[in-house]
Amino acid sequence: MRFRFKASLFVGLLTIIIVGLFNLNRHTKILSQEAIANNSPKIVVNQVGYLPQWQKIAFFLNNQKFTSHPQLIDRNTRKVVKTIKPGKEIQDTATPDAISTIDFTDITQPGTYYLKQGKLTSAPFAIGTDIYQQPLITLLRSYYLQRCGVAIEDPLTGISHPPCHVKDGAIAHQDKYHAAGEDIAALGGWHDAGDYGKYVTTTAVTIARLLNLYEQHPNLFPDNQLTIPESGNGVSDLLDEMQFGLDWLLKMQREDGAVYRKLSGKKWPFGVSPDEDIQPRYVYGISTPETAKFAAVMAMASRNFQSVDAELAAKYLFAAELAWQYLQTQPEMKVDWVEGDDSGSGKYLASEYDREESLTTDIDDRLWAAAELYITTGRSSFNDYFVNHLDEVDYTLFEWKDPSALALINYLKQNRQTVPTEIVNKIETKIKQRADVILNRVQKSNYNIANHRFIWGSNKMTAEEGITLVYAYQLTNKTDYLNGAIDQLDYLLGRNHFNQTFITGIGTNPVKHVNHLFARAKNIYIPGLVVGGANSDAQDNKVAKNLGQLSYIDSEESYATNEYAIDYNASVINLITNLIAEQ
Repeated sequence: MRFRFKASLFVGLLTIIIVGLFNLNRHTKILSQEAIANNSPKIVVNQVGYLPQWQKIAFFLNNQKFTSHPQLIDRNTRKVVKTIKPGKEIQDTATPDAISTIDFTDITQPGTYYLKQGKLTSAPFAIGTDIYQQPLITLLRSYYLQRCGVAIEDPLTGISHPPCHVKDGAIAHQDKYHAAGEDIAALGGWHDAGDYGKYVTTTAVTIARLLNLYEQHPNLFPDNQLTIPESGNGVSDLLDEMQFGLDWLLKMQREDGAVYRKLSGKKWPFGVSPDEDIQPRYVYGISTPETAKFAAVMAMASRNFQSVDAELAAKYLFAAELAWQYLQTQPEMKVDWVEGDDSGSGKYLASEYDREESLTTDIDDRLWAAAELYITTGRSSFNDYFVNHLDEVDYTLFEWKDPSALALINYLKQNRQTVPTEIVNKIETKIKQRADVILNRVQKSNYNIANHRFIWGSNKMTAEEGITLVYAYQLTNKTDYLNGAIDQLDYLLGRNHFNQTFITGIGTNPVKHVNHLFARAKNIYIPGLVVGGANSDAQDNKVAKNLGQLSYIDSEESYATNEYAIDYNASVINLITNLIAEQ
């Protein structure tokens, strides 16, 4: 629900020791931690599966009871395909698990398989070239199900609700152009997460992540792919869905080019479907970080829509340039924020839990805007800004807190404009240096996890680190980078302590109890939602704190670990697509 408020005070302290290593403070209302303490034997795999050319490594957890070797079984014939000697068992220092590897990389025959050790079996998985087509469709279709302001009548899932939030929204605070309470037409967009708020920052990075994919691989995103209302119109369904978000963003731009931050009610709308949330909803103040992100994604949209709808592309470019013009009047970061603005919505600013240094500046956002505007227009002033400020950012993971990584990648990969060789070399160096740091983490983690910060949205961070490893592979052809990226997908799709995928409706053991207001209010199951994942801060006090990857629970009450968000999906979609495009 993207809650960003201070967690309630502890009402008791309980010391828990897990394999003698873990000491923690525990809230008395924390839900059952059986999954954390459980160190029973398991064989954990990527529950979707593997392309034939990929590395294929499962983990055997806590296998000390077994003397024989695990077997790879053809699920259709029940015949043994291979008996595999597991790797040396290693006691993990971050979990109670003793882990050994089961490597069956040499098996390339398409089919459906499972691993077996005595009566113990893994989840089934596939080997094949097209096994990610349906998961990608499921993930992409989630955006249609999150649409705001229109009726949802989904023929595939049966999910439906009447038009919602049709009066969006009223200006929260008076500014130079609008009085407080004045209505502006801000219908549309997507509900950001498990709640019904709409945020410029996450909408912008979500669209950008997906347009980045379309720009590189347009043939992977045809018309009639997603079974959405626009299917059959001759335009990529992905572009159609992105237009739904883009057109809402346009409504959040003020006359002078500045962009409002978010739109939500003043209360969290528990227990109701989107159409039943009839509280007044407000448009909250402008900011330079959001304005710069808006400029960047509109510039991207302009060039991606140029061949589809030139008039719409021109509209997007005009909005991008107007936003940039506003930024030139604001030499310093500016955020219009008032105490109480976050009573029914996420803050999306520096806070007790969002502590990154990038949130104290907007240079990362402006750099991204300049890069995309240069790629789209070829205007030298944009390139000058990018070149002059490049040294002020590191290459890091792409997220709403710091989107500059996409500026560097798109600048590097584009072929529309000329770029200085020394700048290309500098960007490549930044990417490879970052990838080496990530790869070192993968190799030191017994679960091969690249992300070392288990905070809000850690699954998105894991996916983004994987994307960087793919980029490094594309630059160097170094297989270790590619395998490291596959490791991140394996983790997200079930090769983890919980033997669970972190996506609803995908895999044998998917997320079952996503924190999502609509799903909870109407007792429905929405497929294709990536959840945030382990969060050591555990702001909701529904899971033990400070346990790294173990601070997770599949509970609809855990908004800090088990809530969906649109930008989480975008990162996982990007990782999968980049990986399958390499084969």
